[in-house]
Amino acid sequence: MRYLLSLSDPLSSCALLSVGDLGRKEILGEAGDAGTSLCFERGFSYLSSFGLASGAVAGNHDLEGFAEFGSDEANLGAWVEAAAGSCEMNGAGTPWFSYTLSEAHKVRVVGLSTTRFRDAEHSSHEIYVGPEQLAWFEREVARFPAAAGWRVVVVSHAPPLGCGLRVIRGVHLKNGCAFLNHSGPIARARKFMEIVRASPQVVCWFSGHYHLSHDHEDSVTHVPGTGCVFVQCGVIGEGSSRDGRRQSRVADFDVENGEVRIYSVNHHLGEGERGPRLDATFDLETRELTKIAAEGGEGAEGDWVQTYVPAEDDGCYSKFGSSGGIVKPEDSVCWWHMADGAVLGTADNMLLEYDAATLSPLGVVVGDLGGKEVVVTGGGKVLMIVKKGASGKEMLSTLQVVQPGEDGSYWVKFQRNKRVRLEEMEREEEARAFLAGWNVDNE
Repeated sequence: MRYLLSLSDPLSSCALLSVGDLGRKEILGEAGDAGTSLCFERGFSYLSSFGLASGAVAGNHDLEGFAEFGSDEANLGAWVEAAAGSCEMNGAGTPWFSYTLSEAHKVRVVGLSTTRFRDAEHSSHEIYVGPEQLAWFEREVARFPAAAGWRVVVVSHAPPLGCGLRVIRGVHLKNGCAFLNHSGPIARARKFMEIVRASPQVVCWFSGHYHLSHDHEDSVTHVPGTGCVFVQCGVIGEGSSRDGRRQSRVADFDVENGEVRIYSVNHHLGEGERGPRLDATFDLETRELTKIAAEGGEGAEGDWVQTYVPAEDDGCYSKFGSSGGIVKPEDSVCWWHMADGAVLGTADNMLLEYDAATLSPLGVVVGDLGGKEVVVTGGGKVLMIVKKGASGKEMLSTLQVVQPGEDGSYWVKFQRNKRVRLEEMEREEEARAFLAGWNVDNE
């Protein structure tokens, strides 16, 4: 995944940036796999071959070099060293960076990297920004204030919670790895958008991670109350695209006219058809986003359709009385508050939890409500799932009470740490081998 950031005046002021995941998605345990030294060598060599100022941030697959590295520290250290040797923007000895693209136009680029995979609390594919990096990010943004004329561009592998970009429900949302710091305390995930809201100098935020094209309407978004446009970046490799389209972004900062133009380069099309294609413009003064309909529409069918996002005036909000109420997900989209403040909702026959502050989807509570009804009772204290149309003993026998977890959330962390799962698989294989040999010896 990559995008080109340029300044129209002069056009030669360009930068090439990678939003993470340098190598192939498949992990085969071979040299050159994602997360290995050979992958870093090849990836950064490719970036530097353009002869432009370049920068990179680490994605989840960049730390997946299990066959070569025994720890996140060693894996990340190799990535940092390789990046520093090839990318002008990297080199401070950390996986994050800050770089002035243009002193004259006062454009600053800030890059955030994930720093753990093996040591993740839940999904190893969560893009984790630790306390040190997060504190640095807040300080760094403050160093380049809007009052002094600065414009800050942020680059990260996954986007921040509340950005409004299209998310894949069956992968990233379900597994708690869709947003920066997704699986940890909710306050940690909300911090990025809080910084954006308080910092009008942050005008653009580019991210990847979803392996989706730019042909979805919500691949570029502007969140009300912010001065920032959020931009999804696609993939280059044929085996990495989830909707069959391979694209790169080009962002042209026309500072003289106060505008950012966002383009797509379509690698999946033939010569002469690849573009660049203008997708959107963003006014740096009014912060108004204007989208240009992408040719080709919404792409192929799949699990990348937009997850419903609640709005106060959407007519779908349910207020339950003291006796509670029944939700019929096959007939409607609705959302409501539990007594503890948690926001839940049904959409596309699923039960979802939303962040109460941003109303962004957090995760999946129940993945398939087919033939079931959601019942809220006890003044919003009790959430249950029952068989549709059941009564009496059948209702009791099919009753499922959905309990909040220790952190107060209802959504399920379906995916566990990959290192732990691999260790479990190794123990299982050793047990099978032992029993196979034991059976032979005792026949």
